[in-house]
Amino acid sequence: MYRRVQVFALTAAITFAGAAAAIAASSPSVITGPAHHIHQTSATLTGTVNPNGSSSSYVFEWGLTTGYGATSAPKSAGSGSKAVLVSTTASGLIPGTVYHYAIVATNRYGTSVGADRTFKTAGPPPASVATGTATNVTTTGVTLTGIINPNGAVTGYRFEYGLSSAYTTYTIGGSVPAGASPVVVTEALAGLSPGTIFHYRLVAFHGSTAVSYGADQEFMTHPVKRAKPGVTTTTQPRHAHRKPFIFTTSGAVTGPKSIPALFDCSGFVSVRFYLGKRSVALTVVPVQPNCSYSAQTTFTRLPGRGARHRKVTLNVVVTFRGNGYLLPRRARQRMVVLG
Repeated sequence: MYRRVQVFALTAAITFAGAAAAIAASSPSVITGPAHHIHQTSATLTGTVNPNGSSSSYVFEWGLTTGYGATSAPKSAGSGSKAVLVSTTASGLIPGTVYHYAIVATNRYGTSVGADRTFKTAGPPPASVATGTATNVTTTGVTLTGIINPNGAVTGYRFEYGLSSAYTTYTIGGSVPAGASPVVVTEALAGLSPGTIFHYRLVAFHGSTAVSYGADQEFMTHPVKRAKPGVTTTTQPRHAHRKPFIFTTSGAVTGPKSIPALFDCSGFVSVRFYLGKRSVALTVVPVQPNCSYSAQTTFTRLPGRGARHRKVTLNVVVTFRGNGYLLPRRARQRMVVLG
């Protein structure tokens, strides 16, 4: 009986030692804590880490989504078996913005991730900014436009511009009153070089802590001497047999390679049908961003003397009206038959 008790005690001791080893051999236990000392651009993130008997390190992750993006420097949580309070300061934050964060701890047995939590930084959020189009372009000047939503705070702004997206110059700018509605802002530039491509963007700011940048845009000042474009055209069908007589006139306007399509693919094309010297139809259409154009012209009856003639021949004259980069140009005349 005494020997049986000894065997039982030895077995229990071995089992207990194995369970203790199993408890020790585990990844850290972590809890993401609350955020404290929340300011416009910084906050203190807290949490607890239990190393579970193995040397452990931890980091905090934070960002605008649960994908986070920012990570603190790794720090040691020790190698004890009790939870310890840990913290870090998240800086460079955006005012008035919701952030997600969590704690992550690692030891030789694995990695543990705390639950996601959120906090909102103090102050109004940055202004919402959209760089607008360049208008009133001339050989040496332009008017830049944009839209700003102040998002509840007085908002200063300026336009930055230069020969590349690195920019080199900025305008005097102005300010927009506090509010929650979009406001259009403009600024005129003068003294620019003719025939030159410029980059620009709108920048808005609440003091120096919340700066918002609009997207990069481009404009090209008009050249001193406009180029002569090429204008192609075709009208289909060449012969329309039945009413209504529907014709589609299409083609393209092409400028020199020195002028990017972004700029010279603009303006209007007029499509005019003539019966002899008399104009019987006119359609005006814009040149598309890919430099093409297309116009549809419909005749519900035969023009001129009408039904007394079985066929009518019309001349189709296509004219590009020009823009700041290209001269007006007439395409080669075409003929179509109705009836």
